[in-house]
Amino acid sequence: MPNVRTFSLYLAKSSVLNFQDILTDTAREKIDSGSATSISTNELGDKATVYIFQTVAKTPNWITDLSRIFENVPNIKNKSSSALLIFLQQERIFITPFAHGWQYIDDTKIETDFGLKVAVNSLNDAKLKRIDCSHLGEAMKGVSQSAFQRDIQSFGIDEALDLVMRITGTAEKDGFAKNITGSTALKISKEMAIEDLDVLAEEALARFKSSNYKNSSFHIIDKVTPIRDKVSIEALDSEVLKIIKSSGDNFELSMPGWSEDDVVYYGFFGPGVRGRHPDLLISHYRAALGQKLSEISTDTIANKHGIVAEFNNELLATKRWSIKKALIGSITFNGGLYAISEGQWYRLDQQFKIDIDEAFDHLNEEWDSTPEKLVKRCTIDNKKSGYEPELDYNRRCAKQYDQICLDQEILTVPSIPYGRFEACDLIDIKEKRIIHVKKSSRQSSVLSHFFKQGSNSAKILKTFPEARDILVSKIAQISDEKTATECSNKLGSSMAGWKVEFHIIDAPRIDGSFKIPFFSRITLRDECRVLQGMGFQVAIRFIPC
Repeated sequence: MPNVRTFSLYLAKSSVLNFQDILTDTAREKIDSGSATSISTNELGDKATVYIFQTVAKTPNWITDLSRIFENVPNIKNKSSSALLIFLQQERIFITPFAHGWQYIDDTKIETDFGLKVAVNSLNDAKLKRIDCSHLGEAMKGVSQSAFQRDIQSFGIDEALDLVMRITGTAEKDGFAKNITGSTALKISKEMAIEDLDVLAEEALARFKSSNYKNSSFHIIDKVTPIRDKVSIEALDSEVLKIIKSSGDNFELSMPGWSEDDVVYYGFFGPGVRGRHPDLLISHYRAALGQKLSEISTDTIANKHGIVAEFNNELLATKRWSIKKALIGSITFNGGLYAISEGQWYRLDQQFKIDIDEAFDHLNEEWDSTPEKLVKRCTIDNKKSGYEPELDYNRRCAKQYDQICLDQEILTVPSIPYGRFEACDLIDIKEKRIIHVKKSSRQSSVLSHFFKQGSNSAKILKTFPEARDILVSKIAQISDEKTATECSNKLGSSMAGWKVEFHIIDAPRIDGSFKIPFFSRITLRDECRVLQGMGFQVAIRFIPC
């Protein structure tokens, strides 16, 4: 009777016809030089070949280190071996690695979502053990794991923003497997022998092609899909390059990550590109290149040209990142909709994008009159220029519009966990508005945090009466008792009729419109739903600079 065994299975793309096409250049060199062995058989699938790789025995580094302080350490030598089993089944090529044999697989030749698709078409969405995901809005990666089997909602999957990268769980009772982990590879544990791999592969292929997962909680994987295939990434990068050269407005530049200290200026670095600017725009990059714009390549924007940011705080080092990592935007390519954020490509569900865009348009409010603008400042020698800090801007707005500036005023509510929070940047007591202000709308993770922070402060004020009392006390300190009393009366017992507004200071796009990255629009929509459910009105407004 077979023992419980664990095998990993990869699926080659349908365009791959020969076994050796699966191998990396290093693997083929080893075969050609005779340092690797290949053996073929007809005993598995339609045909099969195993490639066995051996390395020269050598002394481990840790033995060398120990020998410096210990005597008579044995001269141990390790020899590492690995293998790739490649076989043909159902006119498709499958690969099973042994030991570290996976390193000899050319990852441009395999289906990058094979394991994940098989897993979601095999697992019970109520019996999951682990989910690895990447959160787009906050640029975070995480792992949720449970000692017990749980449903997918229990893992806190946030629709679309949490990209499912790997799933582990117990399969349905259909004999396919006992436990499954799916990502690029399919990892299976069950009672089987190596001779059963072809039957397993045939069933896995059928599940890979199935769309049954669309009727379960796993349908979320279709909303936003990360692109891992190198060939597709290269094609998308080439399309971006054409758009940059043709002055298209599909893409803009952003700063990956942020600092509370404001940027003094942005500059470009790389062969033949220079320039310093108070804001970060792709038009500045084109202008800095001049006639050399036609000469740039995908390698140029990924590895040679980049952006540097210098901050008001002189203790902070300048930040540098590539043009590609700074790109944000989306394109339609080969019938699909794709977006790039912080150097990573994603495929978007068309209807999902339409829904998000409509929600954003509904929240986007125009001004009744021209809003106060950010002031541009220059150093005495006029070598550097930048905009005033947010705090200075908020203080000016407070005086101009008879509001209270609460920027950097931290409120502490001892009775609630994590009770330190910033209520808002500006509070308009007469109009019952809580206003949050942010410079720039180009960076997804920053804006997503901005929206969540604003939503969180409103929820605290709404839910905890003591938080409102502390806010009133802070206003009394900043202004006077009369203003504080007016605020207390306006807040009331439930904050009825209050509005949360997000104000973003930024330059308009080429067509004159204002936008925020797609993934931030998802966060805005979701936080808006929560706030509206609590009785708040919500709006986003743009302040041109």
